[in-house]
Amino acid sequence: MSTFSSSSKNMSRRSLTFNKSFLISLFIHGVLIFGISITTYYKLPIFNESPIINVKLANSNQDYMNDTSIDTNMELKRNMSSQASGTIQTSKNSSQSFKIKKLQANSVINSQEAVYLNLWQRKIETTGDKIISNKENYLDGKVQIMATIDINGNLVNSKILISSGNILIDEMAIDILEKSAPFPPFNDDMSNQYSILEIVRDWNFSSN
Repeated sequence: MSTFSSSSKNMSRRSLTFNKSFLISLFIHGVLIFGISITTYYKLPIFNESPIINVKLANSNQDYMNDTSIDTNMELKRNMSSQASGTIQTSKNSSQSFKIKKLQANSVINSQEAVYLNLWQRKIETTGDKIISNKENYLDGKVQIMATIDINGNLVNSKILISSGNILIDEMAIDILEKSAPFPPFNDDMSNQYSILEIVRDWNFSSN
């Protein structure tokens, strides 16, 4: 009887040990599987659409990278030279080439550019909110604008590509763009690829 009792106790201990080992094994495997399954996703900042100004992608074709001589673009050269100290400066005899990247509707952009465009849009919408809220009448319309920004975030040129047909809307859009500047400087990845960024977008103004 004592032998049987002792044997039962040994079996119970082994069973208890097995159960503990089994549970520990399940826990470890669960941690490993769960840990391996975790993937970190970078989610681009999403900003709430402004009820006043909503900057959408322009109906353009593609982006391009272009080498341009400073001397061949006098307007851009003049604007860049007139910026405050710390920005890109050009001399009278400068023939240095710089790269321009144009971002349009179907442009393929990397994550750095996507973040930059979101920050750019947010600043424009914030400024537009303030400017339009001070106006008595709301204007409805769409205008396509190209904003030219240098490596330091300065707005060196602004141009209406497609007019809204209403001079008040066109002038207000340019005013918002100019008062939103300066924008954030390019990060290292962007500045290593190009010196000038041209952003083409449709600006939709609506009172709804």
